[in-house]
Amino acid sequence: MIRTIALKDLREIIRDGRMLWAAALIILLSIVALASGSIRQSQINHERAAGQALDYQAWLQQGERHPHDAAEQGMHVFKPEPPLAVLDPGIEPFVGSTVWLQAHRQSELKFRPAQDATGLQRFGQLSPAWIVQVLVPLLIIVIGFGAISGERERGTLRQLLSIGVPARQLLLGKALALAACACALVIPVWLVFSVVATISLPSAERLDVVYRMLWLIAGYGLYLGFFVFLTIAVSAMVRSSRAAVVLLLGFWVAATLIAPRTASEIANVIDPTPSRLDFNNHLSHDISEAAGEAWKSSFGVKEQWDPSLPLSKWGAALKVDDHAGYGVLDQTFGKLWDTFERQQRFQQWIGLVAPVITLRGFSMGLAGTDFAQHRDFSTAAELQRRKIQEIVSDDLVAHADTLGNAHFSYKAGSKLWATVPEFKYQLPTIGFAARRYWPDLLLLAAMFAAAATLASIAVSRSLKRMA
Repeated sequence: MIRTIALKDLREIIRDGRMLWAAALIILLSIVALASGSIRQSQINHERAAGQALDYQAWLQQGERHPHDAAEQGMHVFKPEPPLAVLDPGIEPFVGSTVWLQAHRQSELKFRPAQDATGLQRFGQLSPAWIVQVLVPLLIIVIGFGAISGERERGTLRQLLSIGVPARQLLLGKALALAACACALVIPVWLVFSVVATISLPSAERLDVVYRMLWLIAGYGLYLGFFVFLTIAVSAMVRSSRAAVVLLLGFWVAATLIAPRTASEIANVIDPTPSRLDFNNHLSHDISEAAGEAWKSSFGVKEQWDPSLPLSKWGAALKVDDHAGYGVLDQTFGKLWDTFERQQRFQQWIGLVAPVITLRGFSMGLAGTDFAQHRDFSTAAELQRRKIQEIVSDDLVAHADTLGNAHFSYKAGSKLWATVPEFKYQLPTIGFAARRYWPDLLLLAAMFAAAATLASIAVSRSLKRMA
């Protein structure tokens, strides 16, 4: 009976014509988003890999010079884009991709793609994830709002009741028809992308991407299932199809368009992010204070770079200065990054009434484009910067000027530059994302179960009223 009901509904949906036009549009948009995203990602990763290799070669071939001058010049490292960023770019367009590893100071990532975007692109980037998060639920509502109310208005619900169709079978048949429509829009395109995206990867990365795809399928399946059962529930509860579509579209606008922006603003009000000016001023003040104390305790001088300190001690002084700043940098950047993560956790709670917020965080996390993985790269880049500082300072200590007046005339060569290893960042594995986002998957499952329960109750009551 479930199969019969589902096939009957599918025939009506196809005959209606709305599904075909909407499906064609969504599939076309998905293909365009995947194709443009794949081309862009291939170009970006190629440029970043080439840029980093050239920058490292420039470091190796910089010739003889003072080690601290070399550390001041530093080098640039580039964040690789994960393979599934094509599906969900997450925060990638809004955070930088390049870090300048300079002396004395931890740098923020620069060159945000959104800075170069047009006004239309800043309004909203077309991605396969956005299409499934926003447009596919709309399609489910448009083709399913009359699932029960339409049967009641046509008088066919009473006929189903007269032949003894149980409420559970009616609900599952209706849900199966709507789910089949949603799957037809998403699975073929995503399946082709998965094959194309993984076929060129090394075996270890390929397996990681497959695991990530399975998690994403589970999350998106629960999300779309929520909308399927919610649509049927509302259709069963209201008296007319017109009321059902108004209520469902109102929920869609509030939950998928308004709630994400509102949640972000509320999170920033409750746990505000410091302005860039305040952050930089606070960081400079704390570094200066920590360095001053370190210089005083290590060398007995009143301030940094005190002229009374012999030049033969400047290598050791650089090391003391750097180490004094490390603790401040870890604490200050850590507090800022913790604020971002608390804001994200707060938004997850709003996801209880707006599931797209929960799905959005889950999707970014599994695609490797969330803040946690951005923070992981920033930390790795900072460790590389400190490695360079340590090598340079140790060399200056080892070649301290014994005469006391030739510190700045010392020159290091290619042998020292070669001791700095090339920066190689390994993207976090699926375990990194799974440990952070399994609660989101549970939350999506809970919302799916709540919607299914609501639909079951609503359909049963609707049939009882007809009896």
